Amino acid sequence: MDAQTLHGVTATMAAGTMAIVFAAAVLRGLTGFGFSLAAVPMLGMLMQPAQAVPVAMCIVAAGGIFGARRAMTASHWPSIRRIAFAAAAGTPAGVYLLKHISPEAARVAIALFTLAAVFGILRAGENRRPFGQARAIVYGLIAGLFNGLASMSGPPVVAFFMSSSLSREAIRASMLIVFQITVFAGLASALALGLVTRDTVVLAALSLPGFWIGNLAGARLFERGSEQTYRRIAIACLIAMAAGSAAPALTSLLRGLAATP
Repeated sequence: MDAQTLHGVTATMAAGTMAIVFAAAVLRGLTGFGFSLAAVPMLGMLMQPAQAVPVAMCIVAAGGIFGARRAMTASHWPSIRRIAFAAAAGTPAGVYLLKHISPEAARVAIALFTLAAVFGILRAGENRRPFGQARAIVYGLIAGLFNGLASMSGPPVVAFFMSSSLSREAIRASMLIVFQITVFAGLASALALGLVTRDTVVLAALSLPGFWIGNLAGARLFERGSEQTYRRIAIACLIAMAAGSAAPALTSLLRGLAATP
């Protein structure tokens, strides 16, 4: 096969992207979140981050619609509306702060919040609280703040639903809806900035079948699992989010300190 398959996409890049998307889609189908968490760092080994993020966005925007439609009946819509509204209100504040603090400091702050959220979820255990309007708004504002700071709205949303008294079915469905909404907002920004190229669309289109199959496989695993297993996997993903956020930031900060005479 020729090194160039379609446009600027090589056979190696296409095959690697499809394999990564399938694996990340299994996680998304199982937990209701985590696709970008798993896919973007691995895609970054095949392409530039500025290309990896739009590829992931295009895949979820196009392929996630079907799963989101099925999740609508099990979702907790009052909380989804509050979180979405609050996140939209909080995002400009995050963008403003981005101009005044370093990206490294922002990512460390996100990691610390995520670890604190994990501690709160573990401490709550089975005595999880029912939803409250104020709590949904607070978590939504934090999600918006983190979205503006580092495009990482996931940890507050996951922490909010995981600390609630909802069933795992409702938690998973609600997160699928929330992140489907946010991916369209992110994709709109990527389009406006010219980050979605012809190669982006080609890679996303080639990966859609694997995305759908992976989601179905993850959903089957979810149906066979227990409440306890679901919580353990979700908490592990939150810890991975914290590590993924903090590691590059701490490395950059340490390099800066080492370079200082």
